[in-house]
Amino acid sequence: MRRPLFIATTSLTRAGVEACADFLEAVAPRLGAFWLPLPAELCKGLPADLGPLEKYLEPLLALYYEVKANWRCYGSVAELRRKELAAVKLVALVLKAKVFGKIDLAEWDTYFTQRAEAPPKPALAIGTLVQEDGIICGTYPPNPIELAHDRWHQLPPEKKSALAKWIVEYVSMIIESINLDEAYFKLVKRGWAHGYVNYIS
Repeated sequence: MRRPLFIATTSLTRAGVEACADFLEAVAPRLGAFWLPLPAELCKGLPADLGPLEKYLEPLLALYYEVKANWRCYGSVAELRRKELAAVKLVALVLKAKVFGKIDLAEWDTYFTQRAEAPPKPALAIGTLVQEDGIICGTYPPNPIELAHDRWHQLPPEKKSALAKWIVEYVSMIIESINLDEAYFKLVKRGWAHGYVNYIS
């Protein structure tokens, strides 16, 4: 019988990644090859500096090294570096929006030109929207930045503007919070889970 291919997904929080690691550990004996969002260099035994994300990906590193299964890696160290640089540019857009009190959609369109690539299957993905073959294994929904990377190019201008405001609020919360988990759960309390529905309906 053919194994079902699925994508397990969570938003980027330590709590969400830990929940997914627990889920994958429990089903590991029944998994075939399974892809983790870790640099391919790591799977090849090469140095793989995860930078600021290491704290959040630690549960997956423990899973990879300590749980026997056919784990595979997708992504690269270079891709992580690009994401770090992109994050700096996004913060600049957020600061500009806060200082001038308006959002320049042309600049935001330029930032979100490249849509996130779909992960291989079966895999764990951070922030990917759940499809019919998706499993939510940790915190959900995706945070506003993750949603924008997946959906920005499909949204009409008014929804882009509204989503940009959520991103401004989320980045502000990240700056004011202890970690991403605190910022994420603050945003959910602010109504993000309800607001998110507007972008997938």
